[in-house]
Amino acid sequence: MKRIYHLFLVLFILCCTQILFAQNNIDSLFVSAGKRLSCYPSELVYLQTNKGIYERGEDLWFKSYELDAQSLELSDWSRTLYLQMVDNKDSVVWREKYPIESGKANGHVYVDEKLSEGDYLLEGYTKYSFCNDTTGMLSGRKIRVVKNIAQNDQRTKKGKDSDLRFDLFPEGGNLVSGISSRLAFKATDGKGLPVNVEGTLYIDDNPAITFKSRHDGMGVFSLTPSVGKKYQIKLKDGKSYSLPAIYSQGISFQLLKQDREWMEFVISQTEGLPEQNVYLLGQIRGIICCVAKGRLKNNLKIKIPAMEFPSQGIVEFTLFNSAMQPLAERLVYVHPEKRLNISIESDKNSYVLREKATLKIKVTDNDGKPIQTNLSISVFDKIYINPADPTNILTHCYLTSQIRGIIYNPAYYFDEENKDRMEAMDLLLLTQGWRRYVWSSDRSPYHGEIFLSDEISGIQTVRSKKKSKETQSMEQLIQVSGAKGNSAFVWADSTGNFTVGTDMMKEVRGGYVYLKPMLSKEFKPKLEITDYFSLIDSLRKNKSSYYPIMNLSKTIGGQVVDMPVVSNDSTILLDEVVVTRKARKPFRDKFMGRLDSLAQANLGNAYVCGCGYLQNYKPGYDAHPYWKPCGISSDKRSKPIEGKKYYIVKFRHLGGNSFSVEDEQLVTYHGETYSEEELLHMNNLYRTKGYYAAREFYQPDKVDMQLSTPDARNTLLWQPSVNTDEKGEATVSFYCSDINTEFIGVVEGTDGTGLLGTGKCEFRVIRNINLQK
Repeated sequence: MKRIYHLFLVLFILCCTQILFAQNNIDSLFVSAGKRLSCYPSELVYLQTNKGIYERGEDLWFKSYELDAQSLELSDWSRTLYLQMVDNKDSVVWREKYPIESGKANGHVYVDEKLSEGDYLLEGYTKYSFCNDTTGMLSGRKIRVVKNIAQNDQRTKKGKDSDLRFDLFPEGGNLVSGISSRLAFKATDGKGLPVNVEGTLYIDDNPAITFKSRHDGMGVFSLTPSVGKKYQIKLKDGKSYSLPAIYSQGISFQLLKQDREWMEFVISQTEGLPEQNVYLLGQIRGIICCVAKGRLKNNLKIKIPAMEFPSQGIVEFTLFNSAMQPLAERLVYVHPEKRLNISIESDKNSYVLREKATLKIKVTDNDGKPIQTNLSISVFDKIYINPADPTNILTHCYLTSQIRGIIYNPAYYFDEENKDRMEAMDLLLLTQGWRRYVWSSDRSPYHGEIFLSDEISGIQTVRSKKKSKETQSMEQLIQVSGAKGNSAFVWADSTGNFTVGTDMMKEVRGGYVYLKPMLSKEFKPKLEITDYFSLIDSLRKNKSSYYPIMNLSKTIGGQVVDMPVVSNDSTILLDEVVVTRKARKPFRDKFMGRLDSLAQANLGNAYVCGCGYLQNYKPGYDAHPYWKPCGISSDKRSKPIEGKKYYIVKFRHLGGNSFSVEDEQLVTYHGETYSEEELLHMNNLYRTKGYYAAREFYQPDKVDMQLSTPDARNTLLWQPSVNTDEKGEATVSFYCSDINTEFIGVVEGTDGTGLLGTGKCEFRVIRNINLQK
């Protein structure tokens, strides 16, 4: 199904007039539709993190799913994940690369102690999910960084009444005189949060229709508009709004009803318009699934079987006229039942401190059949749930990545406990997914060319010392080294181009990759390495990030009050602990450390004389007077050791060989400090980002649990790869920490063929076994 638009011609359509396929016009239809469908990216990236809130200095663990953007199957196209963490000022605070294996990647991000408190967006890019254009949406995950979890406050201030936004959306695109229509509406405040409203539609100054919001500020009512009449909406707060333009002639397109088996539409046109052929095309995530032709005179009903659409998601129905121009569109959600049903249960409702806990996972499809699948699970203190992040694998892949605009609380539409969720989903698609067509036959595709690369690439130029001009007419060897000093070799071709493949990047994995041209002395080499992170930054600022929002305000009697997050039991939250250290040299990986050591060894100035004193280190201080050399043989001199303490002395010459000691000091030796840029230049080396070093989540064993050291883990388990067996089952175990509170376990995953799912469980950790219920 990858990037191939599938066509299933539907012959089972019941309508007032018999509908037949127009084979002679199908090609023309697909040419026009193809321009729009080419907008779909090839891959969709979803990021799962081990929790939602992090204190500064903690580790963030993540797993990414690289999915085919159409089928939602695991994708095997991209090999490298580019990951960035961006603050609310759009500054990048973390950027690394991670290897992708079979459509999945997992890794670690260090939440720096110097980060400011606030919201950050973790963004993932792959070769086939991020294109060179000025539109599109970013795949990200919102996290929050706090100084202390007890001081976390995420209140959202309500927008002012004067900021109320009230928008109207005719179903299908336009209001047409004389044709019954449905008019959806949506009300939000200045923060984009929903506002429930009530109002009345006045026709010629007479009240005609009353309405009110049904879900999150959205609602719908029906009317038959007429050109020549005066229409005005008045809300209960006194504000007035006009209706969208009413056209004297045109075509209306509505969804009459929908169930799990069928979708029934009605197409109407104004009396007096000529009879014409119309075409209804249905596609889901860019996969064309059905097309039907009908003869429209006044009204035409079309009944589409839901079975024509293979998976869960938003179906885009587009109505074309006989000239193959789109007239109207309607978004419809289908197959909410087609998902992974994931249950997760703990073997107990509560555990004592440091007790071993076991969770049992069961995965089935919508028919109850067991599914073998790959999941990831996190178990963490419930206090670290980020209420500002209502995102999971279902909401991201099925909803927020498919339509534009900021969606309020998308998780509501996927919670089966909400009985009105599909009615609410239809309201969302009538408003959030609404659009009116302005068609242009020469409209350019949605996205540009692929520009990211899985590999490290660059070009080598050389300049002969005997010639003034550059030359690239020779193949040359380049040494590729990792942060740990392990190395391999690649060739630059006759044009100077070279590539470090993903397999080699894994071999030298450790953060940075160092490249050294292996040229003879008569040439001066230079490497130019493509920095894809810089290219990403130059493009991402022009892309939209429609991240879901939540209302976090807490009100009592209509007043917003402070409600800081604190533990709801006897857990003690420690005050801030500040750890400081003095360091003259920056941290360097093993490779850069070796370069620094070699540079220090080549310094010939400071030395330790045979008597053990430090010579030539501080002006005016020596090991012995210059007029009275050390009596010990000079071959006893040695290089000073970094960080070791030595004595230095300041002498006064009293004449002849006589002297006195003015001052004596014990100093710590530090050699010459070189910047990393200086070290690289001195050694003719170039550096670029490779795969970030692999980290392992710490999980204590039975022996560790016997130690008296306090155990303050708030994430008890992070396991990015859990495979269920042929029964759809898997079991995981872990030890509780010394934190007595409520914990939550969250599981997400895919079967690899397009079914997605999530599940969760909760349990308590208590101090005393006698308190267990």
